[in-house]
Amino acid sequence: MAQHRGLTGQSIALVAVFAGLIAASTLVPEVALIGGVPLTLQTFAIVLTGLVLGPWRALAAVTLYLGLGFVGAPIFANGAAGLVVLTGPTGGYLIGFVLAATVLGALAQVLARRGVLARRGIATASLIGIGLVSIPLVYVVGVPWLVWRTGMPMLPTGCSDALLDCVSGVTVGVLPFLPGDILKVVAAGIVAAAIHRAYPGLLGSARRASSRVTDPEDEAARTTA
Repeated sequence: MAQHRGLTGQSIALVAVFAGLIAASTLVPEVALIGGVPLTLQTFAIVLTGLVLGPWRALAAVTLYLGLGFVGAPIFANGAAGLVVLTGPTGGYLIGFVLAATVLGALAQVLARRGVLARRGIATASLIGIGLVSIPLVYVVGVPWLVWRTGMPMLPTGCSDALLDCVSGVTVGVLPFLPGDILKVVAAGIVAAAIHRAYPGLLGSARRASSRVTDPEDEAARTTA
């Protein structure tokens, strides 16, 4: 794989571009939910990064984004910056982004190796399918972190007296996000499939395919040998 053969100019450019995409996704107007968890387009950007770049470049892009934010660039949700964001209620989601992008990148690379991304009929559906894996990966880190930092229960304790009785890790950190997250994964899968059609060598599939094309004279010599 090209992305495992050293640091190339293309890899550096892709990492920088997608780190910028993740940062730009926080500039889209958002809805702040109970508990301080913001609803942004970050999920779309994170999923797209993993599906397009593969594991190592996706990891580098998300790490670059987080590093810039931690040193003071106001590129987190709500224009926040600094390490204080990591220790806040949404810090777990940032860690979940790293996990999700890396895992999706590895799964997308498997699809490329099997030639799935070159098959127009199933490439989009396959990318959307593996993209959905990002949702539990982000939640499995983000929601327990939210519960830990806010002191709310993981599960709702009942809603008989007041709305606040329903506040829990699940009702605040999962349920409000699910419909939007699914839609964003579908959109990211569609865009990623289009990118792979336009640039089929991003995950190395084109290079492997070309390496299997044998010179006709060599093939003839091998046959007669």
